Amino acid sequence: MSNQAVVVSGLWKNFRLYHERNQYLKAAILRGRRARYEEFWALREIDFTVPTGTTFGVIGSNGSGKSTLLKCLTGILTPDKGSVKVTGRISALLELGAGFHPELTGRENVFMNGAILGLTKKEITDKFSDIVEFAGLEEFIDTPVKNYSSGMFVRLGFAVAAHVEPEVLLIDEVLSVGDESFQRARLFL
Repeated sequence: MSNQAVVVSGLWKNFRLYHERNQYLKAAILRGRRARYEEFWALREIDFTVPTGTTFGVIGSNGSGKSTLLKCLTGILTPDKGSVKVTGRISALLELGAGFHPELTGRENVFMNGAILGLTKKEITDKFSDIVEFAGLEEFIDTPVKNYSSGMFVRLGFAVAAHVEPEVLLIDEVLSVGDESFQRARLFL
């Protein structure tokens, strides 16, 4: 078993910033005409390791690449250079609403999101009561999530992600919308 949960080596991620709206599509249609863009390096030469069993935070100003880094760690984005190695099961809570359907109830969304995160139906069934209790949504679990407050929504998403029992749990700013009592109560998961 590795001593490192996450190893990032020489990570670079590039995006193209087009000067005009729909420039990429226009260039494709008008073959031969090149779209004007600038290369923007969101991440440059990022190196770090996270030992197994530790908590690690990434802090920076808006636009500094924190979310891009997390998306590279989960495999949502592919690095242009360098490597990312994550040991064990990974679970991520990166965007409010990711993996949830607003028309479905909290109960239905727990099963759907749990499956997306790699749990079997039996595993979700076995953990269901704990997930609902952790989220504090016993009275609302059979209500469509479109009727949830943002705090209720994020509590449910976090509860499912935490009960996947991942070796690596990635959380972006999505928890900042949770209510204060939930943030304090779940701080030391």
